[in-house]
Amino acid sequence: MDREPASSTRTLQAKDLEGEPTSARRRRPAATGRTTGTPGKPVGAIVAAASVLRALHASERPLNASEVARAAGLHRGTAYNILRTLQAEGFVGYDEATRSYSMSLRILEFAYGVLQRSGLMDLARPLMHALSDAHGVSVYLSKVLGRSSLLLLDWVGTAFRNDLYVMVGRQYPGPAGASGVIMAAFGNSTEPELKALLAQVRWYRKPSFPEFVARVKDAKQSGFAVDRGTMFQGITQVSVPVLSPSWEPLLILTAAGHSYDLGDDALGPLSRAMQSAAGRLSESVRLLRLA
Repeated sequence: MDREPASSTRTLQAKDLEGEPTSARRRRPAATGRTTGTPGKPVGAIVAAASVLRALHASERPLNASEVARAAGLHRGTAYNILRTLQAEGFVGYDEATRSYSMSLRILEFAYGVLQRSGLMDLARPLMHALSDAHGVSVYLSKVLGRSSLLLLDWVGTAFRNDLYVMVGRQYPGPAGASGVIMAAFGNSTEPELKALLAQVRWYRKPSFPEFVARVKDAKQSGFAVDRGTMFQGITQVSVPVLSPSWEPLLILTAAGHSYDLGDDALGPLSRAMQSAAGRLSESVRLLRLA
């Protein structure tokens, strides 16, 4: 069990943050997708707890209290108290042997509840299964997170060997593959921002930036994007946007299959069917809760 000074093991209160140096607050990571505007006076303890959860979520391995504190921009004692509180509530797991913390699988209960109550999967799943069955492809539905990433919400079909870790809740960086082209085509990123983002992601055979921009322009005109094996070797992807009433990309629908099964004669019917499915989702999106 972690040993802390008596002064740092007290119950977490808002006053734990009042003495925090301004520099530490500035180091705290910005929230991805945080609501803009004036929600009222932020509650310091909740802001700090959210920073801790983001730090654990972003890490590929469990972290000890000191590592969490550095990643979240908090004093170690504050981070420790938050971690222990989250552990007691079941949101964080603790490994006694390594004295490290990680996100608990209980978070999945919340994710399931959000998806169920949104009504999205009731609408999307039948459409995804219909696409998969009719065209022999795997179909993925992702939520757009800001300008730089996608969150996989659901998929049907067969996973490919080059992406064995396809699972609900996985976050994918953009711009990558056909879905990345759609994000760029229907998002509001500038060319310098896109160039910087493209440099950070891996492709099997990454296009040059001018080639990527050309794909973006084609997708904006046609309403869909095709990647023929440059993201994953031997895999062809087709992506279409699901747009909000204000024409902002909320979701991206992607179909994937072996390139030898998706020639030009197959891509036309597939892209039209996907645009039809995306259109039906777009029409219903104002009735859904997709925050």
